[in-house]
Amino acid sequence: MDLDKLLAQGKKELAAKKIETISPGGGVKIVLNGLMEVVEIKINPSLYKTEKIDYLEKLLRETINLANQKVQKLIAEELEKNLANSPLGNLINLFS
Repeated sequence: MDLDKLLAQGKKELAAKKIETISPGGGVKIVLNGLMEVVEIKINPSLYKTEKIDYLEKLLRETINLANQKVQKLIAEELEKNLANSPLGNLINLFS
């Protein structure tokens, strides 16, 4: 399999994976795909109150950042798995 096909297959597989992250307290749920695209956002209606907007913004920011960290870990794992059996596998072993 050539490198372009390998990369396209990896991208397709990552796009199909879903990472769900829930904020502490469960007020916000963020779902990202393996390409770090936001797929879903759910917000507990109790957070819609005007006096809680700052808190809601903080929860969204923190939850999206946590979700991104999970996806970055997933990408690294998938990359390592997919490239291990490719011609680049030997190159990767040089740096590990």
